Amino acid sequence: MEVIEIGRLADDQYEFEGYENIRYTARALAENQEGRFGFLHIVGEDYFGERDHLETCGGGLEEGENLFDTIRREVMEELGLEIQSCEYVGTIMDSYNLIRRITVSSFFHCLVDSSAQKQTHRTEEEQILISEIVWLTAEEALDWLENRAEHKVDKLVQRRDAMALRYYLEQTGRIEK
Repeated sequence: MEVIEIGRLADDQYEFEGYENIRYTARALAENQEGRFGFLHIVGEDYFGERDHLETCGGGLEEGENLFDTIRREVMEELGLEIQSCEYVGTIMDSYNLIRRITVSSFFHCLVDSSAQKQTHRTEEEQILISEIVWLTAEEALDWLENRAEHKVDKLVQRRDAMALRYYLEQTGRIEK
């Protein structure tokens, strides 16, 4: 798979103290049969402070997995959905100063049938922080991601996901560049 760089984002919310590790993740622009995109609504408080943001489904590669294995597992664990089709969109590299990490996120456009939801298998932290799954039109999603970030971590996560969604929509001609 040829890497397509969507962009790079530097953490401008927390003080920089260097980086200790790099994490590789797969993230889903999950779209259902009605053309709506599914996001996790994250609400609560953790190491980053208060949270109230939308986030794409996804997570880190586990031992022995490739990116496609990871995205299928993450969509099932977090959304409770099976992927009908999946294509690589591109990669965003961003940093999280508070946890001293660089994250390399590979985004995939995944078609899912949201009417066939199964049991999720979320981690304990995900069970606490994920308040609901929100299905939005592309326009609604971009509006939320680009304009509704109150807390520091909200800004970091949502700008990454907005960049990926906007790039996908531009590349597919669904919005103008």
